[in-house]
Amino acid sequence: MNFDEKKIIINVKDLNKSFDSKIVLKDINFHLLQGESLAIIGESGSGKSVLLKNIIGLLQPDTGSIKINSTEIVNLPRKDKETLLLKLGITFQHGALFDSLKVWENIIFKIQNQKKLSETEGRQLAFSIIKKLGLKPEILDLFPSEISGGMQKRVAIARAICGDPKILLFDEPTSGLDPVTGSMIDDLIIRAVKTIGASAITITHDMASVSRIADKVILIDNETISWSGTPKQMLKSKNLKIQNFIKSTNPQLFS
Repeated sequence: MNFDEKKIIINVKDLNKSFDSKIVLKDINFHLLQGESLAIIGESGSGKSVLLKNIIGLLQPDTGSIKINSTEIVNLPRKDKETLLLKLGITFQHGALFDSLKVWENIIFKIQNQKKLSETEGRQLAFSIIKKLGLKPEILDLFPSEISGGMQKRVAIARAICGDPKILLFDEPTSGLDPVTGSMIDDLIIRAVKTIGASAITITHDMASVSRIADKVILIDNETISWSGTPKQMLKSKNLKIQNFIKSTNPQLFS
């Protein structure tokens, strides 16, 4: 697929999602351009992760449209959806690593299914990625249960960026990490967007990270998008919902 300049990579229109009688997302509309980094913010339980799961097809919206590279994924046959998702790099909030696979096998999992790398090739590829995340080669032969939660999160991010996918979707990539490691993650996202022309959506509570990585920000509140703009506009906004969210998560940005 071509990733032409200013092409719309992900287009969400009139998306609605409920669980039983509880409305989670209502009239969601936004798009992601090629080479753009979008941050989605909002209180816990506002529907951010539900939105991400709809975009990648783990959940089905009640109504609405989701297009990835102009392909409608709502009601797309499973085989076609799986093929499309191979082009995405995805992390989940709690890592979602495969417990039965070693760290290096987790990192190259998607690539291995496509290229059938030898063990030597796979380990070399995994190592080339983890060193960018400040991880030591000794962890490559460990299982996820044998490393810390922070390391698991970085391994999940290594798996997401393996193979240089053109679309990256991150769910709270820096939560629970120290500031130095969080900055490493931010740098990787920036590098992917600026160097290989990837497009990224990041769900986060880390407003300092938003200020570094995002070209555009949307706030989900009361089931819908209540504000959108650039990080600079966000910090200067008189919107009380934006101000209250920033003050509750990163008050130093207003000090």
